[in-house]
Amino acid sequence: MPPPFRRHQQPAVPPNAPLRRERELRGIVERIVYTSDDGTFQVVRFKVEGEKALLTLAGNLPGVAAGEPLHAKGEWKHHRQHGPTFEVESYLPILPDDPEMIAAYLGSGLVKGVGPSYAKRVVSHFGEETLDVLDAAPERLAEVKGLGRKRAEAITQAWLEHRQTHEVMMVLARYGLSPALARRLFRHYGADAAGVLKSNPYRAGTEVHGIGFATADRIAAGLGIEKDSPDRIGAALAHLLVQASDDGNTWVARETLIEKAVELLGLEAQAVEDVYRAEVARARQYREVALPEGQQAVFLNGLYLSESGTARLIAGLLAEARALVPAGVDKKIDAFEKKYRFTLAPQQRDAIRTALRGGVTVITGGPGTGKTTLVRALLHVVEDAKIRVGLCSPTGRAAQRLSETTHHPASTIHRLLKYNAQLRKFTHGPESPLPLDLLIVDESSMLDIPLSYHLIGAIKAGTAVVFVGDADQLPSVGPGNFLRDLIASGRPPTVRLNVIFRQASRSLIIVNSHRVNEGRMPTIDKQDDGSEPDFFFVERKTPEEAREALVEVVSKRIPRKFGLDPVTDVQVLAPMRRGDLGTGELNRMLQMTLNGERGGIVGGTPFAVGDKVIQNSNNYEIEVFNGDVGKIVSVSREAATFRVLFGKRPVEYRWDEADQLSLAYAVTIHKSQGSEYPAVVILLHTQHFVMLKRNLLYTAITRGKKLVVLIGNRRALRLAVEQDAGDERCSALRYWLARPPDEGRLPGM
Repeated sequence: MPPPFRRHQQPAVPPNAPLRRERELRGIVERIVYTSDDGTFQVVRFKVEGEKALLTLAGNLPGVAAGEPLHAKGEWKHHRQHGPTFEVESYLPILPDDPEMIAAYLGSGLVKGVGPSYAKRVVSHFGEETLDVLDAAPERLAEVKGLGRKRAEAITQAWLEHRQTHEVMMVLARYGLSPALARRLFRHYGADAAGVLKSNPYRAGTEVHGIGFATADRIAAGLGIEKDSPDRIGAALAHLLVQASDDGNTWVARETLIEKAVELLGLEAQAVEDVYRAEVARARQYREVALPEGQQAVFLNGLYLSESGTARLIAGLLAEARALVPAGVDKKIDAFEKKYRFTLAPQQRDAIRTALRGGVTVITGGPGTGKTTLVRALLHVVEDAKIRVGLCSPTGRAAQRLSETTHHPASTIHRLLKYNAQLRKFTHGPESPLPLDLLIVDESSMLDIPLSYHLIGAIKAGTAVVFVGDADQLPSVGPGNFLRDLIASGRPPTVRLNVIFRQASRSLIIVNSHRVNEGRMPTIDKQDDGSEPDFFFVERKTPEEAREALVEVVSKRIPRKFGLDPVTDVQVLAPMRRGDLGTGELNRMLQMTLNGERGGIVGGTPFAVGDKVIQNSNNYEIEVFNGDVGKIVSVSREAATFRVLFGKRPVEYRWDEADQLSLAYAVTIHKSQGSEYPAVVILLHTQHFVMLKRNLLYTAITRGKKLVVLIGNRRALRLAVEQDAGDERCSALRYWLARPPDEGRLPGM
């Protein structure tokens, strides 16, 4: 059944219709047919005034939304799938002047509070003068029967906001910006957006997500800014450092940075060197630091302060450690073992005693080695000792699982620190530390350096901190190598759990994850050794065969054999977003199979009610964070909003915020970090060659709780097992932690 918010679908021009000749079209986007993985290329159905059949437009239309009026230029070509197609070369947002088009425009959801029914009432009353009335005499809305004063006032206010946005977008469009990027600029700078772009386009490239250096550079060239301008060179250097941080690095070698900047800018090295030295001297955006191994490392200021600050704070916690002394520790451990009929390994007992000494403790180990049991035992030991305990994890799913397994309240780190959206800072910090005696941080491999700095900065002297995590999993999505550097430094005591408990050893998921981590091929043939049938390999050689098998396994075989829901219980994981076997293509196939036809929310994202979606960035105002997975449960065209259920918490989004979300039937393995699912289906093919690494496969397998299914070819599986990712990130925490705190300031400080 089509979702309730979809527009009425008029027929498209037949595929065999002759090609038209006009080079310009004015009309309104009726619906989105296709959006590429990177969101730039779109195919849309287009309504032109006076024509019944919808036309097909295709081209570089990033962020173009259903309901958006456009003036497009291009030429007609025949597409084998879509038939006659107008290939767009350029376009501008416009305001419609035909009553039918005005009604479609106002009722599309672009103007908040005006749905299709109200739009029809207003336009039937004012006709082609509707937009003039909204501009010059909005009080006349009172003439519309059944509208009501409050509704008329809400429509007036929404129109004024939309009109202002539209006018700024018209100016920004002259610089070649898409409506989506223009909206982002307007949200960031307001009415000053065009002025900022004109005075210094590189500022927008740095401050507004999605603009980037390439777009800013193109605009700058159009404005006549010289290629050797210090602003251009400085922006390129900052861009390369940001790009490196997006890849997980906290610093870049000076020589590498200069070399890449020369290549990017097409300039002589001396010109880049001159600007680099001037920028380093001013230290406005980045600084150069000599590391112990002889590298001249260049840091963005924020990452330098976060990483060196994290080292300083941990050194302080270690120096001011205070032991937690609950009475009768050994007796309480014995009582825990008796109550839960479980015998702790000597390593686990040692870890409890180490944590009780205070300061900072690291507990690491793979699946089945008892990390969660150890945490439960530690909580049991301190529960009657009037010790204030906090549990947290980087993601909502991980925090929920931690709470369920320990029967103790747990929260995300963001909620623990209480982010204040108005002040744009955490409530808890050095001036207002957390009122805790013991803090346990789970899934610590996911901690990046900025979040680590904020968390540790909120821990008061004397608080015992226990970082729990699997150091062999993928590192954090954000920059830094926190857990591995913590261990490599040798400063905090580290307990490595490496004994697989007997019950866990009966699971092929556990056994195979350890085999992969050791560089050995997983067991993929049927076993008769009493192990549970929870790990399967479905061999398919071609990408087409692999995709077909995946859809069948998810939609039919798993539900039929294991009784699991294909949407809520099964998570598809893939190494990459793009390509025939990327999450973009898999999501389209799974959406059509599991949720019927695709719908269309403003913003061009093909969502429908019932779709599984994932948040792509932190949104502190609504407390939804990167990697949170939810389900679209309702859409309001009148209010231009839609609601997503994250766990049991409903969150409302505006339609123009849809670009914060992506479909989540399939997600990348990186995005799955910290999450655990009843079943995971992992796609692994030689087409993913560049991403096939041991820690990637290991992380994917360890996401499955009851069932893991690998689909692909054996060569890809072997490549993933054999290629050890190593320590590929450039980070400095281990250097700075390794220097004793009584030797003065840390290197580079």
